[in-house]
Amino acid sequence: MRIGEGWGLVVVRLRHAAGVFGMVVALSLAGCDGDDGTGAVTGAGGGGRDKGTAAAIDAARAFQQASVNQDWEAACEARTERLRQHMGADTVAECVDIVEAPRIRDYPDARVTTGEAVEVEAFGPHPAGIGLRVTFEAGTAAAGMIIHTALRLVPGEEDAWLVDQVVNLDETMGTDTEAVRTALARK
Repeated sequence: MRIGEGWGLVVVRLRHAAGVFGMVVALSLAGCDGDDGTGAVTGAGGGGRDKGTAAAIDAARAFQQASVNQDWEAACEARTERLRQHMGADTVAECVDIVEAPRIRDYPDARVTTGEAVEVEAFGPHPAGIGLRVTFEAGTAAAGMIIHTALRLVPGEEDAWLVDQVVNLDETMGTDTEAVRTALARK
């Protein structure tokens, strides 16, 4: 290979890695707690949640925990093929190459919380699924830094739930379940 060959791919991957960085930081740094919200998905399961909703919430938490543990293979496997391709990765291995880029900063006392799950309709290439707000608070490393993100989780194979869409929420537009629905229906 001559010098300069392959740099186009490197630039594309770096550009995608930069775009994904915010998502990785927001989702990768702490445990999860549920909190109250309106418009929650209800069903026949315990606590007002049906089995599918509970499984989607567990999948979101597993996705976050894989990122906390820097288990990039599990984090990439938890994404749909469509989301991996949007990142510039055709395979799980390419996704791992993108997301395992070094973090600029460490947030040792960060906190990640989740909101209530809400059903979301299909939009564009995204199938119907469960919408969920995830909030990242940086802690003392970057006091006051709070990032709200809407996730679309969709059923995968063998009753697994996969992250299919990630949209940052603007706090001025709200962070409740209606804001999650709106965000996941506009991008």
